[in-house]
Amino acid sequence: MNKKYLGIIAAVILLFNFYAKADVPPDSGYVRVSINLVTETAEDLSDYRFFLDFFGDLREVEIKSKERTSIPPMGGGARYRSGTLLAIPKKSLRGLEEKPSSEELSNLSKSIKAKEIEGVAELARHQFSADIPKGEKPSESYYLIKREENTLKAERITEEKPQSKSAPQLIASDSRARMVIGGVFITLAMLVIGVFAFRKVSKKV
Repeated sequence: MNKKYLGIIAAVILLFNFYAKADVPPDSGYVRVSINLVTETAEDLSDYRFFLDFFGDLREVEIKSKERTSIPPMGGGARYRSGTLLAIPKKSLRGLEEKPSSEELSNLSKSIKAKEIEGVAELARHQFSADIPKGEKPSESYYLIKREENTLKAERITEEKPQSKSAPQLIASDSRARMVIGGVFITLAMLVIGVFAFRKVSKKV
Protein backbone atom coordinates (compact mmCIF):
# COMPACT_ATOMS: atom_id res chain seq x y z
CA MET A 1 0.00 0.00 0.00
CA ASN A 2 1.37 3.40 -1.02
CA LYS A 3 2.63 5.21 2.09
CA LYS A 4 1.91 8.62 0.56
CA TYR A 5 -1.80 7.93 0.22
CA LEU A 6 -1.93 6.23 3.60
CA GLY A 7 -0.62 9.48 5.07
CA ILE A 8 -3.32 11.48 3.27
CA ILE A 9 -6.09 9.22 4.55
CA ALA A 10 -4.67 9.38 8.09
CA ALA A 11 -4.61 13.18 7.93
CA VAL A 12 -8.24 13.27 6.78
CA ILE A 13 -9.26 10.97 9.65
CA LEU A 14 -7.48 13.24 12.14
CA LEU A 15 -9.26 16.24 10.63
CA PHE A 16 -12.59 14.47 11.07
CA ASN A 17 -11.74 13.82 14.71
CA PHE A 18 -10.95 17.53 15.15
CA TYR A 19 -14.30 18.63 13.76
CA ALA A 20 -16.17 16.07 15.84
CA LYS A 21 -14.62 17.41 19.04
CA ALA A 22 -14.18 21.03 18.03
CA ASP A 23 -14.49 23.56 20.82
CA VAL A 24 -16.69 26.00 18.95
CA PRO A 25 -16.42 29.57 20.33
CA PRO A 26 -19.55 31.32 21.63
CA ASP A 27 -21.68 33.41 19.30
CA SER A 28 -21.47 37.19 19.21
CA GLY A 29 -23.02 38.72 22.31
CA TYR A 30 -22.27 35.67 24.46
CA VAL A 31 -19.41 34.78 26.75
CA ARG A 32 -18.19 31.39 27.96
CA VAL A 33 -18.00 31.08 31.73
CA SER A 34 -16.61 28.36 34.00
CA ILE A 35 -18.97 26.58 36.37
CA ASN A 36 -17.54 24.73 39.35
CA LEU A 37 -19.03 21.42 40.40
CA VAL A 38 -20.37 22.06 43.90
CA THR A 39 -21.46 19.27 46.24
CA GLU A 40 -23.00 19.31 49.68
CA THR A 41 -23.70 16.55 52.16
CA ALA A 42 -24.67 16.19 55.81
CA GLU A 43 -23.40 12.62 55.98
CA ASP A 44 -20.10 10.83 56.49
CA LEU A 45 -18.93 9.58 53.08
CA SER A 46 -15.50 8.37 54.17
CA ASP A 47 -16.26 4.85 52.93
CA TYR A 48 -16.34 6.09 49.33
CA ARG A 49 -13.85 7.46 46.82
CA PHE A 50 -14.95 9.92 44.16
CA PHE A 51 -13.88 10.36 40.55
CA LEU A 52 -14.64 12.58 37.56
CA ASP A 53 -14.85 10.78 34.24
CA PHE A 54 -14.05 12.94 31.21
CA PHE A 55 -14.91 10.47 28.45
CA GLY A 56 -12.36 7.92 29.63
CA ASP A 57 -9.93 10.32 31.31
CA LEU A 58 -10.50 9.53 34.98
CA ARG A 59 -9.52 12.01 37.73
CA GLU A 60 -9.90 11.38 41.46
CA VAL A 61 -11.48 14.22 43.45
CA GLU A 62 -12.04 14.86 47.14
CA ILE A 63 -15.62 15.25 48.34
CA LYS A 64 -15.69 16.55 51.90
CA SER A 65 -18.09 14.88 54.34
CA LYS A 66 -20.69 16.96 56.16
CA GLU A 67 -19.89 20.15 54.26
CA ARG A 68 -19.76 21.82 50.85
CA THR A 69 -17.07 21.08 48.23
CA SER A 70 -16.29 23.12 45.12
CA ILE A 71 -14.41 21.46 42.24
CA PRO A 72 -13.11 23.75 39.43
CA PRO A 73 -12.73 22.74 35.75
CA MET A 74 -9.82 20.39 35.09
CA GLY A 75 -8.85 21.17 31.52
CA GLY A 76 -9.61 23.07 28.35
CA GLY A 77 -11.22 22.02 25.10
CA ALA A 78 -14.41 20.15 24.30
CA ARG A 79 -13.44 16.99 26.18
CA TYR A 80 -13.31 18.72 29.56
CA ARG A 81 -16.44 20.85 29.19
CA SER A 82 -18.47 18.12 30.90
CA GLY A 83 -17.69 15.28 33.27
CA THR A 84 -19.46 12.52 35.16
CA LEU A 85 -19.10 12.37 38.94
CA LEU A 86 -18.72 8.79 40.18
CA ALA A 87 -18.75 7.36 43.70
CA ILE A 88 -17.12 3.96 44.35
CA PRO A 89 -17.04 2.08 47.68
CA LYS A 90 -13.52 1.79 49.04
CA LYS A 91 -14.03 -1.95 49.55
CA SER A 92 -14.33 -2.27 45.75
CA LEU A 93 -11.02 -0.47 45.23
CA ARG A 94 -8.70 -2.57 47.35
CA GLY A 95 -5.21 -2.37 45.91
CA LEU A 96 -5.69 1.10 44.43
CA GLU A 97 -3.04 3.47 45.74
CA GLU A 98 -4.04 6.45 47.87
CA LYS A 99 -2.67 8.66 45.10
CA PRO A 100 -3.17 6.53 41.97
CA SER A 101 -0.91 6.95 38.97
CA SER A 102 -2.19 7.80 35.49
CA GLU A 103 -1.80 4.16 34.51
CA GLU A 104 -3.85 2.97 37.49
CA LEU A 105 -6.60 5.47 36.70
CA SER A 106 -6.60 4.37 33.06
CA ASN A 107 -6.97 0.73 34.09
CA LEU A 108 -9.71 1.64 36.56
CA SER A 109 -11.58 3.53 33.83
CA LYS A 110 -11.49 0.42 31.62
CA SER A 111 -12.71 -1.76 34.49
CA ILE A 112 -15.59 0.63 35.18
CA LYS A 113 -16.57 0.60 31.51
CA ALA A 114 -16.47 -3.21 31.52
CA LYS A 115 -18.63 -3.21 34.69
CA GLU A 116 -16.01 -5.12 36.63
CA ILE A 117 -16.16 -2.80 39.68
CA GLU A 118 -18.99 -3.33 42.17
CA GLY A 119 -21.05 -0.51 43.59
CA VAL A 120 -20.18 2.26 41.09
CA ALA A 121 -22.70 5.08 41.50
CA GLU A 122 -23.11 7.73 38.79
CA LEU A 123 -24.02 10.82 40.78
CA ALA A 124 -24.11 13.63 38.24
CA ARG A 125 -23.18 14.74 34.73
CA HIS A 126 -21.88 18.24 35.15
CA GLN A 127 -21.23 20.99 32.59
CA PHE A 128 -18.08 22.88 33.61
CA SER A 129 -18.77 25.76 31.20
CA ALA A 130 -21.71 27.52 29.64
CA ASP A 131 -22.34 30.25 27.07
CA ILE A 132 -24.45 33.07 28.50
CA PRO A 133 -25.41 36.58 27.31
CA LYS A 134 -22.85 39.22 28.21
CA GLY A 135 -23.60 40.91 31.51
CA GLU A 136 -25.51 37.97 32.95
CA LYS A 137 -24.41 35.42 35.55
CA PRO A 138 -25.01 31.67 35.40
CA SER A 139 -27.53 30.12 37.76
CA GLU A 140 -26.00 28.85 40.96
CA SER A 141 -26.55 25.17 41.67
CA TYR A 142 -25.12 22.35 43.73
CA TYR A 143 -25.53 18.58 44.11
CA LEU A 144 -26.91 17.29 47.39
CA ILE A 145 -25.35 13.87 48.01
CA LYS A 146 -27.12 11.46 50.33
CA ARG A 147 -27.31 7.75 51.07
CA GLU A 148 -30.12 5.71 49.60
CA GLU A 149 -30.23 2.04 50.59
CA ASN A 150 -26.80 0.60 49.73
CA THR A 151 -25.58 3.37 47.43
CA LEU A 152 -25.33 7.14 47.02
CA LYS A 153 -27.60 9.49 45.12
CA ALA A 154 -27.23 13.15 44.16
CA GLU A 155 -29.99 15.69 43.69
CA ARG A 156 -29.28 18.86 41.74
CA ILE A 157 -30.60 21.96 43.46
CA THR A 158 -30.69 25.17 41.42
CA GLU A 159 -31.62 28.72 42.31
CA GLU A 160 -34.09 29.68 39.63
CA LYS A 161 -33.41 32.86 37.65
CA PRO A 162 -35.58 34.84 35.19
CA GLN A 163 -35.62 33.24 31.74
CA SER A 164 -36.21 36.42 29.75
CA LYS A 165 -33.28 35.72 27.44
CA SER A 166 -33.82 32.01 26.94
CA ALA A 167 -34.81 32.39 23.26
CA PRO A 168 -31.44 33.95 22.19
CA GLN A 169 -29.63 31.17 24.05
CA LEU A 170 -31.53 28.51 22.10
CA ILE A 171 -30.72 30.25 18.82
CA ALA A 172 -27.02 30.46 19.76
CA SER A 173 -26.87 26.77 20.66
CA ASP A 174 -28.55 25.83 17.39
CA SER A 175 -26.06 27.96 15.44
CA ARG A 176 -23.06 26.24 17.06
CA ALA A 177 -24.61 22.83 16.40
CA ARG A 178 -24.95 23.65 12.69
CA MET A 179 -21.29 24.69 12.56
CA VAL A 180 -20.12 21.38 14.02
CA ILE A 181 -22.46 19.27 11.86
CA GLY A 182 -21.38 21.16 8.74
CA GLY A 183 -17.73 20.53 9.57
CA VAL A 184 -18.39 16.81 10.07
CA PHE A 185 -20.10 16.47 6.68
CA ILE A 186 -17.28 18.35 4.92
CA THR A 187 -14.72 16.04 6.52
CA LEU A 188 -16.70 12.91 5.60
CA ALA A 189 -16.83 14.11 2.00
CA MET A 190 -13.05 14.62 2.01
CA LEU A 191 -12.58 11.14 3.43
CA VAL A 192 -14.73 9.54 0.69
CA ILE A 193 -12.85 11.45 -2.02
CA GLY A 194 -9.54 10.32 -0.51
CA VAL A 195 -10.62 6.66 -0.51
CA PHE A 196 -11.74 6.79 -4.16
CA ALA A 197 -8.51 8.52 -5.18
CA PHE A 198 -6.46 5.87 -3.42
CA ARG A 199 -8.38 3.03 -5.14
CA LYS A 200 -7.89 4.69 -8.52
CA VAL A 201 -4.15 4.97 -8.00
CA SER A 202 -3.97 1.39 -6.73
CA LYS A 203 -5.65 0.06 -9.87
CA LYS A 204 -3.15 1.91 -12.11
CA VAL A 205 -0.27 0.36 -10.13
